[in-house]
Amino acid sequence: MAGPVLERAGLLRPPGLRAGDAIGVVSPSGPGAPVAPHRFRRAAGALGAMGFEVREGTRTWGTGHGSGTPEERAAEINAFLRDPEVRAIVATIGGHTCNAILPLIDYAALRADPKIIVGYSDITALLLACVAKAGVVTFHGPTVMAEFGEFPEPLPYTRDGFLAALGRPVAAGPLVHPSRWTDEFLLWDSEDDRERASGGTRPWSWIAGGEGAGPLLGGNLDTMSVLAGTGYLPDFRGAVLLWETCLTSIPRIDQLLTHLEMAGVMDDLAGMIVGHGFRAAPEFEDALREHVAGRYAGRGFPVVCGVLAGHCDPMPTLPLGCAVALDADRGSIEVTDAAVR
Repeated sequence: MAGPVLERAGLLRPPGLRAGDAIGVVSPSGPGAPVAPHRFRRAAGALGAMGFEVREGTRTWGTGHGSGTPEERAAEINAFLRDPEVRAIVATIGGHTCNAILPLIDYAALRADPKIIVGYSDITALLLACVAKAGVVTFHGPTVMAEFGEFPEPLPYTRDGFLAALGRPVAAGPLVHPSRWTDEFLLWDSEDDRERASGGTRPWSWIAGGEGAGPLLGGNLDTMSVLAGTGYLPDFRGAVLLWETCLTSIPRIDQLLTHLEMAGVMDDLAGMIVGHGFRAAPEFEDALREHVAGRYAGRGFPVVCGVLAGHCDPMPTLPLGCAVALDADRGSIEVTDAAVR
């Protein structure tokens, strides 16, 4: 049965992913495979080894500042949305141009046959638009090349979390904070022939106490800001807002947060999860926590910073639209709705 948040919002859950299912690989934003073909093939092999049939989209090998025109990129996605054999759609990589395809997506097809859609970064635009326009749960999680192309294989935390979130029709329960992490950057197809260096994780930082629960919504801060006022953002009232960014400028982050506030996104939040920054020095993370505390510590909802849910690895697969509960006293983030059926 659907959980209370899904019932209230009228959101649909896609069927769970099973061994042998077809995964459609799409490039809604930037080109991926042409930039690093060896890494793409390694990623496709990893997904195949996990038991799935990998189907390349028509723009997998597309080039340019996007993988194709908006019409071409939308057509790639729509073909998979209309194909009953394809049960999941996973982005190859992010970029900067995903918002251009949003008016062209067949949301009715997705509503009629809900499918698992996974990505992060600029793919936030597609994820949130599908929640808003199709009323279907989507997944903030790994992309084909960045995570599944990891050498020599996907990180176990990322892989196992992906399989659990997408394959089990039960609530995922408490989010486990990994003991080690990495954001070391190795040039794809020239340096990524070794395991990346990793180190111990810092604990989550709860900067506002109490408890809060609501549907998880959000993703990349920069992308959400672009969508504000367009109709492609879902209703955030009562939601737990997740945001992460590659930006390392506190004033720029402040500008984007202010924009979302002025757009009404933060009018009635139940909680906030702030992801760890990309290649961010500990000093920056400390400064960001101080800034977030200054803005949100007195708002009456729990706020946690430093969660590995963005441009660093390993990363969890988090269902957008499903209920999560934050408890600062227990230090827990818990997914309380089943994300698939």
